[in-house]
Amino acid sequence: MAIANEASKTTGLRTPGSSRLTVQEILNEAPLGNRRRVIILLGFLTMTLEGVEIGLWGFIYPQIVTQWGTSLAIVTTMVTLGVVGLTVGSMVAGPLSDQIGRRLPIIVGTAGFGLATLGGALAQNDLMLGIFRVVACLFLGAVMPLVITLVAEFAPEKRKAAIVAITFTGFPLGTVITGFLASTILPTLGWQWLLGTGTVLALILLPALVWGLPESTVFMIRRGGRTENVTKVLSAIIPGFDMNTVDLTGAPQAGAAKPVGGVRAVLSKKLMVVSLLIWLCYFICAAVVYMFLNYLPLIVKQLNIDAAGTGNVVSMFGIGGVIGALAIGFAMEKLGKYLSLGAAFMLAAGAAWILASVNLTLPLLLVLGFTIGVVLVGANSGMNALSTSVFPTEARATGVSWMHSFGKAGSIVSGLLGGVMLGAGWGVDQIFFALAIPLLAGAAAVGAVRAMTTRRSRSDS
Repeated sequence: MAIANEASKTTGLRTPGSSRLTVQEILNEAPLGNRRRVIILLGFLTMTLEGVEIGLWGFIYPQIVTQWGTSLAIVTTMVTLGVVGLTVGSMVAGPLSDQIGRRLPIIVGTAGFGLATLGGALAQNDLMLGIFRVVACLFLGAVMPLVITLVAEFAPEKRKAAIVAITFTGFPLGTVITGFLASTILPTLGWQWLLGTGTVLALILLPALVWGLPESTVFMIRRGGRTENVTKVLSAIIPGFDMNTVDLTGAPQAGAAKPVGGVRAVLSKKLMVVSLLIWLCYFICAAVVYMFLNYLPLIVKQLNIDAAGTGNVVSMFGIGGVIGALAIGFAMEKLGKYLSLGAAFMLAAGAAWILASVNLTLPLLLVLGFTIGVVLVGANSGMNALSTSVFPTEARATGVSWMHSFGKAGSIVSGLLGGVMLGAGWGVDQIFFALAIPLLAGAAAVGAVRAMTTRRSRSDS
């Protein structure tokens, strides 16, 4: 035990006596350390690349309309099928990851969307471009929820929300980088080189993922993986700690049935209602975020504000989103995840009502755009942190991935619903007033998840 005693001095872990530390206890009590910081950084960079890759395609469509004469109907089909690809990618990747692990699908997915983007850059017609767009979206939809799941499974419980939030901010940052790349590359080199840049970035990141991204230790334990693989990863995270003091019995005993995971777990009697409530919250988040993004420019235009003012309002929404994603993580850590998320939904509802009720000016729009970005994107990020703590290890990737699929469905529904409301003669103020209702429903759903998970914890104990 001398080695363990020495390790406890340098790592802050308690030294086990008659009982051993579980893997999660080690992750909770050990200092974050350089190895885990690398994992978080790689997760952040992968999320940033996701934001870049998804954003790049939005700049391609006006170019092919001009150069190829592509019709708006074909562009709409490409956009819609792309969202369907993102949804299917998330739906498939979660259950697969709960069977084979998180690391390999993330690496394969990153390589897949990088190469598919290269295929788009080399495409010579609408059909080939559309096919490569859908393939890229399939891989993109798979990677994001798995990155969030893997990072969360290496995070200490008390810091999980903040760490997931920091990782998630890579995505909105990626959209900012996309704007810079587009403004630099499109005027001089053209859209093919813009897509090619996405491939180059993916291929640069890929070796770093292969080198620095380990498999989740809690997943390996739960699935009965080889103990030497678990101890190898833990030894890298906590150098010098005596791994003989670690409890590696999280897997089922020999001859016992493995725990139900994946789809069967998230749709089980024990988890189904909680799963549906989590997915409903994310559906609402995504639908309202896309509604704001679609209709903020319309509001600004009705006020006879020039293009620069419109861009500033949308930019303030994006800046608020980055700040909100960071803020919600730290708020969940300090104030509790349910209180923070419920407050974010309610503040977003209040901001929507203000937007619908007051005489708007550019300065007020800038403030409201920033505020709505903070609370809405903050709630979106917070749902990622919440979902990783609600779903058990054997079903975590499925729960998080399917939540993202519901989010993609929300973005589709918001576009269709917005068109229906405008077609029925609704004013923009009426649309925003109506948006507050699902946001309040989201706050209520967060409260219901809290009540149900608390009841489940008591019954399990």
